Amino acid sequence: MKQLIQTLFFLLLATVVYAQESTITVRGTVKFPDEKFPILIYYTDGPERIDIDSIPLKNDNSFEKRITLPHPGVYRIDVQKWENLSFWGEDEDITVNFRGSDTARVKIKNPPYEFIENAGPNNQLMNLLNYFNYRSYQTMIQAGQESYRAMKSDSEEWKEYANEGYARNEDNTLADYIFLAKNYSGRNSAVALLPYLRNTPVKDELIARLETTKSNYYPFVQYKKEEKERVEKLSNLQPGMKAPHFSLPAPDGIQKSGPENYKGKYLLIDFWASWCGPCLNTIPHLKEIYSKYNAKGLEILSVSIDDKEDAWKKALAKQQMPWDQVRAPNSGKEIMKDYQFSGIPHLVLLDKEGKIIERWISPEKLEGLLKERLYK
Repeated sequence: MKQLIQTLFFLLLATVVYAQESTITVRGTVKFPDEKFPILIYYTDGPERIDIDSIPLKNDNSFEKRITLPHPGVYRIDVQKWENLSFWGEDEDITVNFRGSDTARVKIKNPPYEFIENAGPNNQLMNLLNYFNYRSYQTMIQAGQESYRAMKSDSEEWKEYANEGYARNEDNTLADYIFLAKNYSGRNSAVALLPYLRNTPVKDELIARLETTKSNYYPFVQYKKEEKERVEKLSNLQPGMKAPHFSLPAPDGIQKSGPENYKGKYLLIDFWASWCGPCLNTIPHLKEIYSKYNAKGLEILSVSIDDKEDAWKKALAKQQMPWDQVRAPNSGKEIMKDYQFSGIPHLVLLDKEGKIIERWISPEKLEGLLKERLYK
């Protein structure tokens, strides 16, 4: 009996230890600093960002600080709003030399890939994950640009090839994630791969391994909790289900709009933000689609997740989108939960009854869906 009690005690102790705080050093440099903004360390809980510390930049453009982390897991360094790097926070110090602000005459928020120097085992994996994410983002931008050029050409073969660019990028990137899961599954930071692996056998194998070796490990426990919530939310977002309700303010701050305002029309909900490069690249596509199908019964409602109203309104003035605009509060945290997305642009097409036709639609696939329904 005494031995059993001791065993249970140590099992409980192990669970507590796995969720304990740790302290690491975060250091580096910023080649082109922007003194208007700080360097921040944060993590995310679903769509919510939780800042845990800030690091002052020294006169020689270097920074260094001991940071207390509340638990193991993925953390991020926000470098004065110009760059953002993910790292595994647990027991490895972090050293990164950032470029900083864009010094070009025309400034574009498309920062370079940065890596963690002298990384330990967990952050060696994070370096690879960050690199594959960076390459995926660049390829997505290229796919959007090619698709836009192809739409203006007379080559049906080019259009067909360009339309498949996003899908090719997704398939190639998934292959990268699978490679990481197969070769780095024994590291604590392998938990960070789980959200990227979709419903693949490799994901099932990684979960089974973690259940055997790290069932009480805090990041894995949190992942399972979030995944359960995600699956429950997704069950309400299947084709044929009524789109989640929202009613958000227009630029005048008075009029409000949501899916219920467009009954009897096909509605495309466009989740975007003024700081999102791929979102801005999508706008020309949407303008062409709106021009072609609005008279046939299509409406568009753009939902911004901008945290600052003035940035949103400035982008509206510049982009001149001829359809309705609203902005979600709190950087869209609640609506991102309701509609289960973390990346933008995110396009959702609804039928005349406000029911979901499809989510995560590319502009090219959207046009096909509209042709099927509006040219019957």
